[in-house]
This record gives sequence, structure tokens and C-alpha cells, in this order.
Amino acid sequence: MMKTLLIIIDGMDDEPIPALGNLTPDSYANMPALKHMHSMGKVSYQYTIPDGCEPATDVAMRSILGLDIKDGAFGCRSWLEALGAGIDVNPGDLCMRCNLITHNNGIIVSHNGSNPPENECKTIIDELNDHFAKDNLTFHCCNSFRNILVIKDNCSSVSATAPHTLIGSPVDMLNLKSDNHLLEHKLNDCIVKSRSILSSHTANGISLWSPGRPTRFTRKLSGAVIAGVNVVKGIGIATGMSVMDVPGATGDENTDYTAKYRAATDALKHEDFVILHIEAPDEAAHQRNWMKKVYILEQIDRYILMPLLHTDGPIHIIVQADHATSSLTGQHMASPVRVINYFKSN
Repeated sequence: MMKTLLIIIDGMDDEPIPALGNLTPDSYANMPALKHMHSMGKVSYQYTIPDGCEPATDVAMRSILGLDIKDGAFGCRSWLEALGAGIDVNPGDLCMRCNLITHNNGIIVSHNGSNPPENECKTIIDELNDHFAKDNLTFHCCNSFRNILVIKDNCSSVSATAPHTLIGSPVDMLNLKSDNHLLEHKLNDCIVKSRSILSSHTANGISLWSPGRPTRFTRKLSGAVIAGVNVVKGIGIATGMSVMDVPGATGDENTDYTAKYRAATDALKHEDFVILHIEAPDEAAHQRNWMKKVYILEQIDRYILMPLLHTDGPIHIIVQADHATSSLTGQHMASPVRVINYFKSN
């Protein structure tokens, strides 16, 4: 049986960029290994975002893996993040994603707080807990701008807007709504007061969004997951897959591509199916930085795809995005993504 390596290059697909001669970043980038796989493999297109679903990594990954989107319902993204980070969440708890953001003169300028280092993220979360860790609220540090808030024993519903869709918008757009007015006031108070509490940091505010609850995935999968982001790790854990800890896998452009490549080839020695997820292109697109996205794609080709062409033994390599992300708008798109199936025979 040929082993399968599924490489998810998050947000790789894009729309034509005028500054790139109306090419997409992956078409403009110098990616000889991907071009070889494209020319020698089987190419198709897949709608990874079912009708009525938000174009997001958790939805797309579950669709790609053949998991019923209804299995686990829609509102479990933040719980998957918590699961991937090893955070305990009880059945009656409510999770929310807590992004560190940067604002300037009342305008949101970064959805990721200009990517603060791990030690600063820990300091920020400690400061938030010093001020707000009461009334069943606990902030959990995930060593990046992506963090988690757990609200104990709360069955309320909450609606909020994703911060990466609000770049250039007033900070008041971060305020959320809830059917529980006390909870709504409490969470919005955290969002507003965080701006003065964190004023000395580049990441000088927070966004609370993507509410979710613990759920159960009925279908189980066999294999290994390599990822720098907790949501993909969480999907792996929820479906019974092995999740590999890879030092240097950061979930941004500073990730160690060689370490991820080595982890994938090591995993293939004892697993028939391995998922390798790479987040960095999506982050560059959210920043509307198409040249950074081009550079990242070229790094992926050089340090992951090209070495795979020279590994020993047969491998079925699948390369695709989970969803498209526009470098012009910074938004996820529900358009079909290109899927390259390449069968390496020796």
C-alpha cells in the first residue's frame, strides 16, 4: 500500500494580483517542485467550503478529510484550538478565541498584534488574567497571538466578528453581542479595558471571537498530524490521530520548514497517512502582503516539496490549500482550490 502525505498549504490559492501581472502568488512564485508535481500528476479542483459555511480552516479541513460538517456542529473552532493547546474545557464551558491585535488612533491595523514573541504573549495573558480572571473567566496563553478564553459554566450564545476581516476598521467593531446581557457587558469590558492595560505593548488590544463548545467527532482517522496551529492539532486529536510535536513549527513565516519536512518523512516510516499543514501563506494574505506570500511559497517549495521529490520510496503526495485567501482583501474565499495528486514511484 502506497503511503499518503497530504500537504495543506493554508490559503495558498488566491486571486489575480495586478502588481504581479494579474498572476496569483503561487503562479508568480518560483516553485519548480510544485510545477513538476502539477505537470506529472493529476490535477483537480475541490470545493472545500460547503454551502452555508464560513470559509475557515476548521470547516475546510473537516471537509477535506471527509468529516461530516454537522458532526460536531459549526461552533467548535475555539474548542478545537483549546484541544490542540492542551487546555481543559468542560462540557458546560464556553470557549472563545482571543487574538492579540494592534490598533492605532482607534483603527485596527493588525489582527495578530504584529506577531509578538512568546515571552511577550505570556506577559500579556498574565496581565489580562490579573485584571479579569474572575467571574469564571480564564485567559490561556498559547505562545502566539492566538490565545483562548474559557468561560466556565455558561450556556449563552455569543456573536463576534473575525479580527482579520476588520483591518482598517474602528476598534469599536470588535465589540460582540450575546443573548446574555451580563456576559455581553463583561466581555466587551475586557475588550475595551485591554487597550489601556496593554498600552505599553505593540499588541495593545484583544479580540474575542469564534465562540465554541466541546463536542464529539464520531468518525475516527488513523495517521499523524504535523502542524504549527492548534486548530489543526485539535482536529487530529478529536479524530484519534497522532499529533507530532515539532520544535520550530510556529504557524507563521518564521516556522522551521526543514523541521516539518523531517517530521513528515519520519512519520511516514510508521504511518500510512500523514497530514502536513503549513499556515504561513494564509497569514501573509491576511496582511495583504502578496510579495511575502510569494516568498513563503518559494520557501515551502525549496525546503519541503523539492526534498520530497528526492526521498526514497513511493509516496502519494497531495498538495492543496484548505481554502483560498485573497492577498488583495485579506479575506478567506469559498472558491474551489486546486488539488495536485502526485504519485512518486521510487
